[in-house]
Amino acid sequence: MTDPASPDVPPDATEALSRALRMGEDVLGEWYRAVFPEVRRLARGLLARRDIADDVAQDVMLHLADRIAQWNPDNPFRAWSRRAVVNRCRSVQRSARRRDEHEGAAGAAFHEGTLPRPEDAATAEELSALIDRSLDLLPPREREVFVLIDLEGSSASEAADALEITASTVRAALSMARRRLRDALAPHLAEEGLA
Repeated sequence: MTDPASPDVPPDATEALSRALRMGEDVLGEWYRAVFPEVRRLARGLLARRDIADDVAQDVMLHLADRIAQWNPDNPFRAWSRRAVVNRCRSVQRSARRRDEHEGAAGAAFHEGTLPRPEDAATAEELSALIDRSLDLLPPREREVFVLIDLEGSSASEAADALEITASTVRAALSMARRRLRDALAPHLAEEGLA
């Protein structure tokens, strides 16, 4: 059984999760408030669309709550919850691709000049749009790895567990993701004298 002080479960979520498993639905709200911020951050990073990501995060939380009794405490909670986020985000992305194909759209291709210029990114919203669009340049696997490791602070082995791939595949995808982002952002950073 997982140690209640395990670093795998966010500290404020550990006790709420333990009580939820023991006492049922009346404490699931506390568990939800403890786990939701990480689920939302991860969904936002993977989808690079806040409007859709917030809905996905809500769906994932309902999925986790429905299946909380099925969670095996011998397996890491964080990997289990992250796997649910990754799978739901992949499903949303597949649906969006199919919808685009059916509507005749050829997918969202990156065109020079579609990113806001850094000097125009004076507000947090504009900066957020730059980050979202930059992440959207990455193929799904590379985006998943980049978000888990560079934005969420996971180790390669934690990311591998969440994505159900090998740690060496994670490291290769991370290297490619960083290179693509550096190449895509270089013109914008050079304009600001940051490159």
